Amino acid sequence: MQRLLPKFMSISRQYRVMKMSKSLAANEGQKCLDLNPSDIISASMAQPQPTSAVDQSLRSDSIPLLDQATAEVASPAFEVSATKIEPEIVADRAPLPFEEIPGPAILKIWEKYWKYVPLLGRLSWNRNITPLKYLFNEYGCIVRLNGPLSGDIVMIHRPEHIAEVFKQEGNAPIRSGIDILQHYRLNYRKYRLAGPFSLQGSEWLELRGKVEEDFNLIASNFFSKIDSICDELITRIYKRRNRQNEVPADFHEDMIRWGIECFCNVTFNKHLGFLQSAGYNSTSEPSRIIDALTTAHKYMNRCETGFQVWRFFLTPFAKKLFEACDLLDGIIAKYVRQTQSKLRIQAEEKCSPISESSPVVERFLLNDGIHPDDICTILMDMIILGVQATVNSEAFLLYYLARNPRTQRKLYEEIASVLPSNDSPFTENALKKMPYLKACLQESLRLRPALPYLTRLLPKTISLHGYTIPKGTFVIMANQITSQKEENFEDPTKFRPERWLTNGSNEEIDFTYLPFGYGARSCLGKHMAETKMMLLTAKLVRQFRIEYDYADIKSKFMMVNVPDKPLRFRFVDRN
Repeated sequence: MQRLLPKFMSISRQYRVMKMSKSLAANEGQKCLDLNPSDIISASMAQPQPTSAVDQSLRSDSIPLLDQATAEVASPAFEVSATKIEPEIVADRAPLPFEEIPGPAILKIWEKYWKYVPLLGRLSWNRNITPLKYLFNEYGCIVRLNGPLSGDIVMIHRPEHIAEVFKQEGNAPIRSGIDILQHYRLNYRKYRLAGPFSLQGSEWLELRGKVEEDFNLIASNFFSKIDSICDELITRIYKRRNRQNEVPADFHEDMIRWGIECFCNVTFNKHLGFLQSAGYNSTSEPSRIIDALTTAHKYMNRCETGFQVWRFFLTPFAKKLFEACDLLDGIIAKYVRQTQSKLRIQAEEKCSPISESSPVVERFLLNDGIHPDDICTILMDMIILGVQATVNSEAFLLYYLARNPRTQRKLYEEIASVLPSNDSPFTENALKKMPYLKACLQESLRLRPALPYLTRLLPKTISLHGYTIPKGTFVIMANQITSQKEENFEDPTKFRPERWLTNGSNEEIDFTYLPFGYGARSCLGKHMAETKMMLLTAKLVRQFRIEYDYADIKSKFMMVNVPDKPLRFRFVDRN
């Protein structure tokens, strides 16, 4: 598809040129042109046309300098002409039909197969944001992908268009899910729910209302444990860096282990030792979890970015994904059962079942609104999607700091001003006193958000950019492209955290920056993710000068943005 699309675009352009040539030839053969203003206006809106004889005559009328007498005679005629043209202009402002939205018409040939290509797969021909940029550059700020048998897709990136979509989304918005995970849970494992990421409408709102409060308490209640896990990663860096203070090319795995260890602590109140020597043994439970997570992430992406043949039979990719999910599901279920046993004992002993230090799984089990069978699906989505998003966002933040030593130096000075001694403990209040640290995180998420685009199914017909978009259309909002446009941010490709300090209303939504989504479908773990990333970054910058000496790291799309090169950072001691 990636190879064919540019060729299809070229054919489409040649067709337009041939059509234009025929039109010009016909015009040249006419001595008199019988045109009305509406024809001219409609043609100019459809596509740019060469300068016509009418245009030249209009311009020649305006060039000569008229004397006063001639001007007095010409004035009434001009007023009458304006009166006649006015209704034509107003009529042309009515929204154009949906079918006139530009886009690659060649996809109509794929009509028979369109319903077997997932929503994310239609935009992931080379697994990054490039196809979207190509389509916007080719067709403009609103693009339609034809899919007659299973609905059409419209892609947008301008903030005012994104704002209009969110304005109309209603109380129960619907977005695209992950088809293969939904198939695994509903058809393969026969679960009640497909998981929080795939839930839609009222089902999602009901689940969100049950778990949102618990999510908001996670970071504060487990801050000290997250702090100690960050120290474990620092110890790991000391052990693994070479004589040039450079960590190995597989440092990304160490960061995943940091993210999973944080997850297990806040979820199960279990420290499994992912960053300890025993945890790296290939037969240990931490290593089996890491292998299963890596495999699930890899093959979930492959199943979502191609034809969904797995709907008809179990493909090799789907089989490997299901095996990895089975392992993760079994481990999660084991700790859920252990927690259930603990809560039964506490109930028999009449102990208080809940406290500030209670982990997430205990809060879920004690919540009457959450069915115990649904807890495993919630926690697996948190591992497969939430942990990966946090870890890769942190990786990009460290990369941008390494590439911008002046910014890193300014951040270090802020950290040192709040915590003057190397032994000064990090606290939540201390992080709140570091606005430049928060600005660095915001700037990194602007350049590399975890999800490069957001999706919504329109609940009602709306008008965008002069086109009618009917109810039931899937809309892709390319928020990564939005946040890298010159009209939205000055020097958009530069890492400049200062831009977030000049405006006192940073929390105001302007739809040019949506790293955690928006509205009822926004990320539940936003506060937890921000706290973990800010804490780890501050501890690393206080301890080391972070450097990177290799080719630029960009992103590839694997359900979330992932660095496309190894994280071969140099961690140089500051003291």
